This record gives sequence, structure tokens and C-alpha cells, in this order.
Amino acid sequence: MKRELAAALIIRGGRVLLVHNRKHGQLRMEPPGGKISQNEGPEESVVREVREELGIEVRPERFFGAYMTDSPEGAFKVRMYICEVLSGEPEVLEPEKISGFGWYSLEELLMLRREGALVPNMEKALKDLGRFLKAR
Repeated sequence: MKRELAAALIIRGGRVLLVHNRKHGQLRMEPPGGKISQNEGPEESVVREVREELGIEVRPERFFGAYMTDSPEGAFKVRMYICEVLSGEPEVLEPEKISGFGWYSLEELLMLRREGALVPNMEKALKDLGRFLKAR
């Protein structure tokens, strides 16, 4: 069975929270999240991963979509969820993995895509994310 990942789309003031993940010598921008553990569902995984990476408590509000990503570890499906922050402010809790984070507008996300800094699943989600942000 292929491993799946789950990621949180956290939006504040029309901006999306992305972590700056350093893997295989490259800086990649991606929504917080990670591999779904064997005994948890994707929504539980999102809550756990965001807590571990950024120290905030979130609640998945709704499933946003599933997008494929390719990495040196292989190809994975990433299930994205729109998440509400219940408590806390983001801070880097895994500095060996995450060098920072930021809040990005759609225009900034498009610029990051042109620069090759976005992970593939986030690139694939941009069209849907753009429609979602404009509808809010």
C-alpha cells in the first residue's frame, strides 16, 4: 500500500501558512503536515503533525482535495484539509527539519511556484486554492 500524507491549509487574512522545509539539501515551501501513521486517519494526522511542527492546535474544517507529489522518497498522495486554528501561534518546534514559516498571498504563492520553491502537490493545488481564496 502506498503511503499517504496529510497537510493543513491554514488561512489567515487571505494568506496561507507554509513551512520552510529543508530536505535533501533543498528548501521547499509546503503546508504543514506529513505521513499518515498506520493507526490514524488523515484528519488525526493533520492535527498531530501541525502540533508537532508548529505547536498550534487545529481542527480540520473540511477536505480540500488530494494532490500527488514526488519526492526523493517516492510518489505520494497528499490529502489537504482547510483547518481552523483553535489555539496558539505558530513557532518552529522541529528546527532540524523546518527552518521557518511564513504567511503567503496567492500572488506570492505563484511567485514561489515560478521560482521552483513550492512542493509539487502545492503547485497542483494552486488553481483550486486561488478559486477558494477569491470566494472567501
